[in-house]
Amino acid sequence: MPSDMAQNAILAKARAMYGKCLSDSDYKQLMECRTVPEVAAYLKTRTNYKSALTGLNENDVHRGQLEPMLRQGLYSDVIALSRYSVSSANIFSEFMLSEMEIKQIIRCLTLVNIGRGEEYVYHTPLSMGKFARIDLEKLTTVRTYNDALEVLSGSRYHQTLMKFRPKDGEKVNIALLEAEFYNQNYKATLEAVSKTKKSRDKDELEEIVLAIFDIRNISRIMRLKRYFNYSAERIRPLLIPYGKLSKKTMDELCSCESAKEAFELARSTYLGRQISRMKFNDPSQIASFLISIYCKHHLRLSPNPTIVMVSYVYLKEIELENIVNIIEATRYGLVPEEKARLLVR
Repeated sequence: MPSDMAQNAILAKARAMYGKCLSDSDYKQLMECRTVPEVAAYLKTRTNYKSALTGLNENDVHRGQLEPMLRQGLYSDVIALSRYSVSSANIFSEFMLSEMEIKQIIRCLTLVNIGRGEEYVYHTPLSMGKFARIDLEKLTTVRTYNDALEVLSGSRYHQTLMKFRPKDGEKVNIALLEAEFYNQNYKATLEAVSKTKKSRDKDELEEIVLAIFDIRNISRIMRLKRYFNYSAERIRPLLIPYGKLSKKTMDELCSCESAKEAFELARSTYLGRQISRMKFNDPSQIASFLISIYCKHHLRLSPNPTIVMVSYVYLKEIELENIVNIIEATRYGLVPEEKARLLVR
């Protein structure tokens, strides 16, 4: 009985949280804002981001400060949902928190790579430290790769950092380091899912996780083809080595001559129905559009509390991407119609 109550609680709470996401009216108002302080003020006073933005001076705000403050709310939601005694929910709270830590490490090292490590402090409110298992305050002191190795000594990330340690005078390969971090997290998650006791839960969880991995891979291939004209050999190391798509299909996608050719091939996969429903303005939106379609379906219809939780978290991530895009578009003076093209709904 306690387990059934916990599962029902997650179902109800995740769906209730989704009900508090930004409405069409909210998006319309945000797109009509003319300055970033107006966007911040609307979010702070008229939306469910009030608590995350407590203490924010909306007249003196920039993206580096606003984005991590908004993201705090998502991590709070993950923690709230994982408090219920459902083991599979804890698997995904662990997954999401690891993703958060990886994002912070990569953001820090990206700034270090361009000689602006001191700016990391402006990108992450230290209050996020209550969610992390790494010391974010110490991470703000990192100015070199060796500093990062010292700060993260003893963490689960240290061994991988050592593997990618650059030679003197060289910069770290951020793309490969990031891919390695995320792939380790994906592997750990799949291993945890494989140990789920109920076979039905295990099958359903594997299905949504592997589908999301395939979606991310298809999106990455199309983006690398469109913007960088990468060869198959350069693309493969940057892909998630897990998914439902066969190796043959992945090789064919990587070998496509263009993003358009890859898109047409992707339509012939099991994700073809969702792909055909997409309306995107840029290849960078493909993953978000597909995940949005996939997760909205599961959030409404799935009886599995963990799948509903995961669906909510991914939809909230897309909402955060939309807000960041509105902030950037507002900063550069785009009109509402132009801003709307940047959003995934």
